[in-house]
Amino acid sequence: MSTPPLLAARRHVTKFLRSLRARVNMARARLGAWWGGTGLSAGRGVRLYQRTVISGEGRVTLGRRTTLGYPIGGGFHSSCCELQARYPDARITLGDLVAVNNGLLIIAAESVEIGDGCLIGGGVQILDFDAHGVAPGERRTSIGRVAPVVLGKNVWVGNGAIILKGTRIGDDSIVAAGAVVAGGEFPGGVIIAGNPARVAAELSP
Repeated sequence: MSTPPLLAARRHVTKFLRSLRARVNMARARLGAWWGGTGLSAGRGVRLYQRTVISGEGRVTLGRRTTLGYPIGGGFHSSCCELQARYPDARITLGDLVAVNNGLLIIAAESVEIGDGCLIGGGVQILDFDAHGVAPGERRTSIGRVAPVVLGKNVWVGNGAIILKGTRIGDDSIVAAGAVVAGGEFPGGVIIAGNPARVAAELSP
């Protein structure tokens, strides 16, 4: 059955407007990064469908055909994506073909690396440091412990998951919605769930 002409026209206009918004968001992100002294590299075909704030004194790299924001996902109008490479040596790297839903927050004091083809759900938070010292007397004077976060290729992170310092996740694994991954090394091809997160199951090949 053919699509009615009016509906087809509306779809074309919507697609055009989304593409235009993505270009505007990219321009704003580049300007904000430049103004704040953040190094930004973006591969060919990157699309920022949701407003994205890129900040910090470090460097952010977005791989080829990576997308941030999903216009028909929840929270599209009420949130933004934020990538903060906080210190001069900090690095945030998203590989090629990474697809991010709305409201992503990544803050790196050292390094956060997301591999090619990863799927990141809405409201996900990723940090590679404590943000405050653990000892009572250090909570206003220290950022606490720092350890890199690495997600392998084709990892799927569910909505609302929190991934913390020292986490390494192997290729093809799934982080369940709402999981709190408080560090540690996880193999490829597993489901990681809970708080604190543990391997809950193995995925079929």
